[in-house]
Amino acid sequence: MLIAAFKSLWIQFIVISGILAVCSVAVWIVDGRSAAIQLLDLSIKRMKGPWVWTFGFGLAWFIMHRGRMLPAALDGVLVSNETTASVVARIERSTLHRSAYRYTVPITLLGVFLTAMYGIPSKGVAYPLVFLGVCSIYYIAAFILFHFIEMTLAFHGLFESMDAVAFRQVYNPLHLENLTTYLALTTALGLMAIYAGFRGTLTAGFQFQHDLWRTFLSTPVILFLPGTLFYNYYPRYVLRKIVQHKVFRAMERLGSADEANAKALLMNLKESAFVNSQILPFVDYKSLPSYFIAIFFVVSLAYNHDPAVKAFVKYLLDLGSP
Repeated sequence: MLIAAFKSLWIQFIVISGILAVCSVAVWIVDGRSAAIQLLDLSIKRMKGPWVWTFGFGLAWFIMHRGRMLPAALDGVLVSNETTASVVARIERSTLHRSAYRYTVPITLLGVFLTAMYGIPSKGVAYPLVFLGVCSIYYIAAFILFHFIEMTLAFHGLFESMDAVAFRQVYNPLHLENLTTYLALTTALGLMAIYAGFRGTLTAGFQFQHDLWRTFLSTPVILFLPGTLFYNYYPRYVLRKIVQHKVFRAMERLGSADEANAKALLMNLKESAFVNSQILPFVDYKSLPSYFIAIFFVVSLAYNHDPAVKAFVKYLLDLGSP
């Protein structure tokens, strides 16, 4: 799966390199060499375009191809029934662009509006090209958010119907490992994409129509960060809760079971313990404080060592001062 993720990123890096090359040639032909150099400076150095595109579109590409294998992994771990069929169908839909319109349409329109208010620091042919590039990031971010939320809701369906959910007696542990690895990889790529997008907007040099719009540069963090973090945590939490539920049910029956049934129940408990050890939750209520401390540390590190982030945070704090 790591190789598939790297391949997705590499493909999108090649794609954005080709797009930038074609756009710069078009601007050179129409507006001259100086305008083409300004376009490259803006898109690569100031807006971090290759980084934003590579992580954003690379993650979307990874979701479209590897995300569609998750239903098979889940079917390989859980006993198939009406509940799991509904969950599997929802996960499959979450990898389709046509199913994401409830997210992609409004968020892309929001991106168009905010980008117009920010003021693209380009002229001539470069202006619509940069404008389109910025708005495309909003679209792909909306699609990724759709996938994360639908995955979360799909597992919530399992949580609500845990009495009807059962783990297979015999299953390939790689199925569960692939599921947890997928959650970890997509979360990591999502966080990189969010930071790259946020960082690129801070140094883009937007020509704000009003200084009020500068505060909206934090939109990527507010809109996408909470869902990304919760998405990595919740499916693991649900699977562990289902295992615990099965354990408690088995222990309740153990006291009144005869010798034959007791052996079967003990075997179920042993299998549940093995499944539980594989889930490895991203965070639970005991580790939540340390998790927030880790986030605070990363933010503090970026604040102290990234002048653009530090200047923006100071700007936000100054808004509340008299």
